[in-house]
Formats: sequence, C-alpha cells, structure tokens
Amino acid sequence: MTNVFTNSACASAILFFGFAGLYAYAWLANPNPQADKSGIHWSYVSFGNGLHIAVTKEFGGNVVFFNQNMPYQGSIITLAGDNTVGETGFTGAGIYFRHIIHTVETDKNWWTLMISLWYPIIVFAVLPLVFVIKKLRPTAKGTTAHGTQS
Repeated sequence: MTNVFTNSACASAILFFGFAGLYAYAWLANPNPQADKSGIHWSYVSFGNGLHIAVTKEFGGNVVFFNQNMPYQGSIITLAGDNTVGETGFTGAGIYFRHIIHTVETDKNWWTLMISLWYPIIVFAVLPLVFVIKKLRPTAKGTTAHGTQS
C-alpha cells in the first residue's frame, strides 16, 4: 500500500508541476487568441480529429477543451423559430461548458469546456503535500518517517 501511495504522490506531483507550468506559461506568454483580417486564431494542440486543447490567460488562466477550430465563447447560434439548433451549458465557479447541438448537420455540433487552471493545481497538490507531511512528522520512536532523529 505504501508503494501505491508513493507512486500516486509522485504522479500527482508531476501533474501539479505540469499544470503550474501551464499557469506560468499563460501569464508569461499570453497565449490568448489573436484576431486579424482573416479571423480569430487560437494556438492549440490537437488529439485526433475532435479534441483540441488550449491554454488562455483570460479569466485568470484556463485550460480549454473543444472540438471545432476554435472554442465556443458565446454568440448568436440561431434565429427565432429555428428548431434545428439547441444549446446546453453551464457557467460558474471557474467552469464554462457549452454544447451546441445541430439536429440536421451533426458535423457542426460544437462543444467547449473551459476550466480554471487553479482546479488541477490544487487537486494535484494534495497528495504530494500529504506525502511530505507524512515523511516529516515524528513517529512514536522519536524519528521521522524517513529515519532521521527528531
């Protein structure tokens, strides 16, 4: 059980530093979308044909998952009386989700999930912190968990 906890803490620490690095990148490199005459351009990494991941400085630093050439960030999606397009979504507490559903042209379905980088930073900091506290606290014999005298 100790090996599982140690390995989990190490993996969590790696993810913590990865997301902390993304947060620093978002603030230093400012990878927000750029607009020019031809439109808005996002810098992102693609995984397959329907998953793109980007980092943006907007709203305090976010990781953005989306399926089209850019994330949906709000606009007019249909005119009154057009029942071929629907929208579901959630906004709040550092999370933004939208799913635009086209009942006729399903290849135009569009979803975006934007999460504050603080969520993964805090979540992935917990196990390494517990690991360090367990290693440094005194045991019943007067030594720390890693064997030095206290």
